[in-house]
Amino acid sequence: MVTTVGGESNTRRFCWEQVLRTNRAFRISQVFAPAEQAGQLLALYALLGAVEETCSAYSDEEVARRKLHWWRTECRRLDADGGDHPITRELWRTGASRRLRRDSLAQLFDDAESRLDATAPADLDELRELCLSLCKPQVELELSLWDEAQPAGPFIDTLGAASGLAQILRETTRRESSDRYWWLPLSLLARHGINRSSIGEHAAAEREQALFTELLDHCGGWNTAEAAASSPPAHALPANRHLFVIGQLQANALHRLRASQPEHFAVELNRVGLPQLYQAWRTARRFNRP
Repeated sequence: MVTTVGGESNTRRFCWEQVLRTNRAFRISQVFAPAEQAGQLLALYALLGAVEETCSAYSDEEVARRKLHWWRTECRRLDADGGDHPITRELWRTGASRRLRRDSLAQLFDDAESRLDATAPADLDELRELCLSLCKPQVELELSLWDEAQPAGPFIDTLGAASGLAQILRETTRRESSDRYWWLPLSLLARHGINRSSIGEHAAAEREQALFTELLDHCGGWNTAEAAASSPPAHALPANRHLFVIGQLQANALHRLRASQPEHFAVELNRVGLPQLYQAWRTARRFNRP
């Protein structure tokens, strides 16, 4: 495929617009990614954002399924001509399409479709497993951009669950359907006497706040970057640094939610500024420490 300079600029701009709609933390985290991987990483995160958005932008489940099927079909063209969509064209142009693990790509779509009619987790442990499984193929896709396959290392056991929960919450804030809180554990709802469809109604505001406080306090114990970054394997440093930076940014966003009401979650999850840049710098610095 031949891409003009103007076309290159347009597809890249489209990718940035997609990423900033869905995961604004990338605006900061990409600063700490290796420069040679910047274009590929942007295209990948645009694809992840498009899939994430598909899970939350459509109130009709069948419409969402058809959109995911379209994306699957478009991504199959990555082996041929790069497809027609600006995101797949950018994946092709940057060379990312030739590196992405096809099994992880398939799992990404499988997981997205499963969230359209998923069964609620029974408890907080099941929620953590759900968040980890959501994050796993995305981490694998990012690591596959490197010339040599590298393991995710300790990321999945530390910030992976927090990243998965942040994504579920982002999807929740964009959903308009009554089942947007499908992922809240049944045991947590029962303990606080709340029906998931009533969340957001003023009548249950105090119980609702108590529920989310317990949830976020518990999730705050899903480890942090400090423990895993204290002595990372040397060969994993370049590939894992960006994962840790964006993961820590999302874990910090979850921490801020403890002082917010659900209607304000979207603002906190998307907050990007000098405090977040400083947090990212500190995480990157720790991760690079000998």
